[in-house]
Amino acid sequence: AMSWPTIQYMVSEVAYGGKITDDMDRRLFTTYAEKWMSEQCLSPDFSYNPESPITPFPNDFMYCIPDKPEHVDFIRYIQSFPDEDSPELFGLHPNADLTYRIQSAES
Repeated sequence: AMSWPTIQYMVSEVAYGGKITDDMDRRLFTTYAEKWMSEQCLSPDFSYNPESPITPFPNDFMYCIPDKPEHVDFIRYIQSFPDEDSPELFGLHPNADLTYRIQSAES
């Protein structure tokens, strides 16, 4: 059986933990790992998309873990991702993207 707490720890603390220096950022990343790296993510009806997005995702794209047996199928799925991810995918309001773009343009 897969040990989800071990996977969560390996990603959030081992792989990235040393690179995240702010305690609040580390707590947030650990929370993401606990929420998004679990057995529920392998369920056929699971999606990372919010249940009720404020703005629609491009082409109604569904962020999920595809149940595909072949490597090439995963590559095709990855290549179908939208060019830009909605901030809502990460639990942020769509205005977060607007704020980021304004700040980027001004700097």
